[in-house]
Amino acid sequence: MLMEAVLSATHVRANFGEFIDTVVREKPQVVRRNRDVIIALSVSQMRALLSAYGLNYEFEVDEDGRYAGSMEEIDFIVADGSCLEELRMNLALHLVAYAKDFMSNFHHYASAPNTKKHVPYVLRILIEDSMDAVASMLHGDAELE
Repeated sequence: MLMEAVLSATHVRANFGEFIDTVVREKPQVVRRNRDVIIALSVSQMRALLSAYGLNYEFEVDEDGRYAGSMEEIDFIVADGSCLEELRMNLALHLVAYAKDFMSNFHHYASAPNTKKHVPYVLRILIEDSMDAVASMLHGDAELE
């Protein structure tokens, strides 16, 4: 492993407060327990890491004037709304429900060929604090109107 310092789990247990302070205020930390290795990140570091994973949607206006849209990255997420903002909020609701289900069944989804690529999007969704924050992550042709 090329990381600067790999901490032992014993050291982390004995100095847990210092470990957390370092992760939150300075940088990610790598911990080894036997053959297992993990990387600890703060939420802000995770947001920065996952910011490259954009969530984009496409939409069209139906004959009845409703907006119907789908996600590009997670193509089975679809929703509709009476306006673009309602469409975005409904897509966000479906994304959050999917992300929670994904995490509840992580091994299944993370190993399935059609859903394993969703891991970074799921993590990005779940670290947000509100439905409005998730909806604000969604980008599409709507910004052109």
